Amino acid sequence: MASLSFYTMAIAPTITAMKNTLAFIKKGHEHALSNKIDPETFLTASLHPDMKDFRFQIYRMTDAVKFMPPRINPALETISLPDDEKTFEELEARIEKTLKYLESFKPADFEGKEANEVLMKFPNGMQIRLPAVDYVYKFAHPNMWFHITTAYGILRMKGVDVGKFDFLNGAKEIVIEQVEEQK
Repeated sequence: MASLSFYTMAIAPTITAMKNTLAFIKKGHEHALSNKIDPETFLTASLHPDMKDFRFQIYRMTDAVKFMPPRINPALETISLPDDEKTFEELEARIEKTLKYLESFKPADFEGKEANEVLMKFPNGMQIRLPAVDYVYKFAHPNMWFHITTAYGILRMKGVDVGKFDFLNGAKEIVIEQVEEQK
């Protein structure tokens, strides 16, 4: 079996996750419009009073993704995402911008970078230092999935008909076939 590149392990799953997220967010937006629900009720919703709203989840999900390339390889540039999107259309455009950014990279940009040190400093004076491969698996991916799952949960809570396959295959990249039952 061939070994996987660091790009395939780090970046490719985020591209798929973001495409699926974009698909289920569009489904949520369409649900609001077709049911004459003010989209703002979805955008300001949270799962719990001490949790942030839907917009925040999309801001942090795209941030988790945009920070990965330059943290893994400091020679790579990042993009600016100022957290000023207010509507579904603007949030969808933010995800599309982040997707385009990720899709601009090549596997060679990440080749041999697994052991690069990633240092993250936080406003509270804390910091995390770890190898790039650990950063991807122990911080960046879990952080991205947390915010995607929370956004998905908010839409479900608001009555949007999104299910597991919207989460896993909303962008329809996996071919699902109907098979006849065997007798």
